[in-house]
Amino acid sequence: MVNLTNAGIVVETKALALELRSSAEGLPVNFVFEQHEIGDWTSFAERIERLPIQALFLETSHLDDVPGLVRRIRALSSPPAVIALHTQADSSAILEALRGGVSEYLVPPFRSALTKALERIAAERPAPAGPERVGGRVLGFLSAKGGCGATTIACHLARELPKQTASKALLTDFDFDAGLVSFVFKTKSPYSIVDLAANLHRLDSSYWKAVVSNGIPGLDMIGSASSVNVGALTPEVIEKIFRFFRAEYDWVLADLGHGFNAFRLSLLTNCNEVYLITTAEIVALHHTQRIVTRLTESGYNPENLRVILNRPPKQFDVTIQELEKMLGARIHGTILNDYDTLHESYSQGNLAPPATAIGRSITELARRIAGLQSEKSKKWFSLLN
Repeated sequence: MVNLTNAGIVVETKALALELRSSAEGLPVNFVFEQHEIGDWTSFAERIERLPIQALFLETSHLDDVPGLVRRIRALSSPPAVIALHTQADSSAILEALRGGVSEYLVPPFRSALTKALERIAAERPAPAGPERVGGRVLGFLSAKGGCGATTIACHLARELPKQTASKALLTDFDFDAGLVSFVFKTKSPYSIVDLAANLHRLDSSYWKAVVSNGIPGLDMIGSASSVNVGALTPEVIEKIFRFFRAEYDWVLADLGHGFNAFRLSLLTNCNEVYLITTAEIVALHHTQRIVTRLTESGYNPENLRVILNRPPKQFDVTIQELEKMLGARIHGTILNDYDTLHESYSQGNLAPPATAIGRSITELARRIAGLQSEKSKKWFSLLN
């Protein structure tokens, strides 16, 4: 199987960008960011250094000095493979780009050449600790602010996804402020994400079995540390950890805490989908808007973002269209308010039963994520539609 490749896009011609995205459908590539031009070199270089990408799709049609730019990219400490894109096959332009150091040179239609290019790039990367699983999907859960319910939703989904899909899931806690995953599941393991970062040289299936917690069929867990030097979790370390997770599990659910900073951006770029959890409170919606804006400004791919409205009121003063316009993002769905059930369940050390209001909401969200949406799912989302 081909390893998943994280990639960036710098394409000015809209038709070329559309052709690239269309050709990439179904291939093992995850577009981490997209922008129309290089812009300020210092900012661009910092982004390349910060984000864990292995390939950069670069349109060369409008560039004056392709070899010089490619050499600057290749001189970075963690350079991605540069794949040149052009609207037509110009022999002199191809020769110039190859002399500069591009790995591939593609012209439309891309599909066949893109497939082979991704295979070559993946083959040239160092082998991961175990066999890579292309199908392993990473879902990140980010709260707009504290108390919006990202941990609750992540924990309940972690129980439900393996049940709905007969698969294997991992729940991992990157919220070093709260660290609620271990509290919710009452796990007593002393190991955490920090231990993985410190033991990357021995991170294999044997070591992993000694540190991971389980107890629910189909679900493993690893919590966060009570105190941690986040600086040790560099983008490169985080990428290697998630690469291992993808190889071991069908689903990886990551509690990312709340707010937005450079550390969380490095986490987000390793997620196939990010669920931004908010409520109808004015402050929460304000934080949601700010996070969406900052993600966009950071070049994060908006197609990977899913906004979930948790605990919506029965009567809402705005329409879904007005709310989406205000937030700058589409509302992906809602989780019904079931405070009493959650309070009672947590008091007893359990998750909410599947037959409750929140349990049914979680089940339908799990089915939707897994591509198993039913007629009930349509009713579940009708509150805001």
